[in-house]
Order: sequence, then structure tokens, then C-alpha cells
Amino acid sequence: MTLSLLQLNINADNYWDNLFPYLTSNDFDIIQLQEVCGKETICGNLNCTHDCFDELTKLLSAKYNGEMIVTQRYTSSPTSYMGNATFYKKEFSLVDKYILSLYKNITLFPQDAKNFEDVGRALLHLTLSRDGKIISFLNSHLGWAKTTKEQPHQTAQGEILLPYLQKIAKPFVISGDFNLDPQQPIIQKINTFSRNLISENHVINTLNERTHRARVLFPPGAAVDYIFTSPDITVKKFEVLEKEDLSDHLGLTTEIEL
Repeated sequence: MTLSLLQLNINADNYWDNLFPYLTSNDFDIIQLQEVCGKETICGNLNCTHDCFDELTKLLSAKYNGEMIVTQRYTSSPTSYMGNATFYKKEFSLVDKYILSLYKNITLFPQDAKNFEDVGRALLHLTLSRDGKIISFLNSHLGWAKTTKEQPHQTAQGEILLPYLQKIAKPFVISGDFNLDPQQPIIQKINTFSRNLISENHVINTLNERTHRARVLFPPGAAVDYIFTSPDITVKKFEVLEKEDLSDHLGLTTEIEL
């Protein structure tokens, strides 16, 4: 069985007019998204006028089912949220959904905040079945820092994440925005039990230099978004979407064989 996957931090609705047609003109089996935000979510460079998950669900409803976790709500509005969302073709059956909290901030996050280390973070783990095969898709967004070098709050999240990942039955695919470069301890530890497609393909940047606000990073940018697979999966194709302005991050796609 061959499956295709898109990994993308969408940066709320800042690139909505590009994102919608891209998703409808392509035919991914699995779509894993981060920074999916609610209407009137305001914080940092977010000023969201859409309910992203609701509108994406309606847009993709003919072909996909979707699941989401909310990781943070904001002072800007009762409708505000940020989270991770995974959409999967209707040919799949949902076997199980699990949410692993990596950092819980139960207070409303200030809309005028200048630092974002305390934003809530979690992992969305969907176990799916298709054609008699069961596979796990894990969607995560680790804590932000002003550097791609691992900071104490990210290490603390990794100490929750890593033991969980090591127990996941094969086959699995893990993707997300980890806010860390490939040399950092969390990434190196994930490498010990999975294939890191970023490292295998010598990717040095997953940020969109045309749209990203941190100009100090360019060139050469930074690789902070990842797709990992279990070692038993055959990877037929991998691509960084360098020409598509879908976000301030670059999308990652892969085609795998089970």
C-alpha cells in the first residue's frame, strides 16, 4: 500500500488564499498541520479571522475526516485557539485517538505577549486502519524558542515525548514543527529509533525565506520541521515544497510504501 503525506505548519490563516487551493488541487492521503487557529486568535504574528479547523473540515469533507487537539486558548476571544490537526482519507478507519500533553498552560495566553515559550503544546496520535493494515500517525508541535538550539523548556517537553514515542508500535509516521535543528538532543534521540527524512535528504532549511519574519536566519535558514518514519517503512519519495508560499514554513511531502 502506497500512501502520501503532507506536513505543514500553516501559521493560522496568514496564507489562507494559497493554502485552500493547494489542498484541494492535491491528493494526499494524510495531511498533518500545526498552528491551526480559531477565529479572533490574536498573538504575535497571528491575527486570525477564520475558524481554521472548521473551515478546513468543510473544505475537505468530501474526501477526508479530521481530528484536532487544542493546545492553547488566548485572551483575544472565547473563539480563539491554537492546535494540531490531522486529516485522513475516508478510506481509513480511526482505530484510536490519543492526546499526549507536553506542556499545559491552563490560563488564557495574553494576546499582547512578546515571548511564547509558555504556549501549550501536545502530540496528536491517530491509529488508523486501511486494507487490513494498521499505522500510527503522530502530529506534534514542540515549544518555541528564540534559537533553534534546545532550551530547558524544550528538554522538559522532550522528556515526556520521547518515552511515549519509543513505545509506539510499527509502522508509524511522526511529523511536526519541532522548533529545533537536526543536531539537538531531542532530534538525535528520535533518530535512534526512526528514520529522519530531513537528515537523510540533507535538508538544511524548512522555513520560507520569502515570508518568514526572522530575517536574521537567512541565509541559510533553519531545518525545524520533520517527518520521521519507522525503519520498516519504504520511503519512495520526499520533497520540500520550496516554491509554494503556503506559510512562513515550507511544506514537506513524502510517499511511503507499507
